[in-house]
Amino acid sequence: MTDNYYEEKRNFVRMQINTQVTYSLNGNVEMTYHGKSIDLSATGLLMLTEFQPSVGDQIEIVMNSSDDRLPPFVATGKVIRAEPNQDKSHLFNVSVDLVTTQ
Repeated sequence: MTDNYYEEKRNFVRMQINTQVTYSLNGNVEMTYHGKSIDLSATGLLMLTEFQPSVGDQIEIVMNSSDDRLPPFVATGKVIRAEPNQDKSHLFNVSVDLVTTQ
């Protein structure tokens, strides 16, 4: 018998947000990369990107809203995981531990 009951183990709900992410690494704002967000919580972000950052890289993220009335979501954090995507081998799943948000 399978137990279909699921209890969220995290303290914050993850929101499924599919929008473009622009990011820079280790304070180098001259070099930016792009990806797509998969989900976002109060403490983390999962995104899909063509560039594989290193675990431990410091990252600054900017997510623009499709609604011009909303300011962009800007955050800094640390890359905690960067793994090849199982379905799209040229892309990487990147997990970020968010430190500050604006």
